[in-house]
Amino acid sequence: MVLRRAFFYWQTAAALVLPVWLLIGWGIWGTSAGELLGVAITAPILVVALLIVVGLTIARRSVREKRAVSWLDVGVLTFWHAMLIGLGFFGPAANWFAVFAVIGAIVAFWSAVWQLIRETRRRVQAVFDEFQRVAAPQGTRKPPVDAGEYIVLPPSDDPR
Repeated sequence: MVLRRAFFYWQTAAALVLPVWLLIGWGIWGTSAGELLGVAITAPILVVALLIVVGLTIARRSVREKRAVSWLDVGVLTFWHAMLIGLGFFGPAANWFAVFAVIGAIVAFWSAVWQLIRETRRRVQAVFDEFQRVAAPQGTRKPPVDAGEYIVLPPSDDPR
């Protein structure tokens, strides 16, 4: 639970830390102005992408109540953020880190959407089940009392 809680807080901080890390990484290990242009263009896009995933994750009620993300979120975010950290070193494998970071962003987005839809569907179904329970008759209806056969006599004209 501690790790899941740490990721809950880290993902918000990561929306600022990881793009800044790319700029710092280029300043230390970058070699060309073309890389700087690429980082300058992708850093704001990365901030938006990270914030979208954070928003979709926090939109889930279970995440807000527990202040912890799911284990699926931990795995996906670990992969995505590790690729972004690796990209910040601008080594010979930077292109591969960039490709896997884009794949990680796509997986993180659709994972967050899928979990949000699944949880919302479950909550809506619970509400409909409750409506169904309340609308159903509470007790069982008793069958009409059968007192046997009745004989009906017509009224007589005798005034007695």
